[in-house]
Amino acid sequence: MLKVEFEGEVKEVSFSGSAAELLKKLNINREEVVLKVNGKIAPEDVSLKGDEEIEIIRVVFGG
Repeated sequence: MLKVEFEGEVKEVSFSGSAAELLKKLNINREEVVLKVNGKIAPEDVSLKGDEEIEIIRVVFGG
């Protein structure tokens, strides 16, 4: 199970595939977030096996 943290909420998700596919499954726009996998910033094409800790950080736009 993936441990996913997003906007202060933590949940466990059964998933394996790319980080981009995970964002799509969670209905999160990938252009508005940065991913950390096991504490390190990761690209969207990183392969997730299902036992990682994922932190999804919303990027702030504007001035």
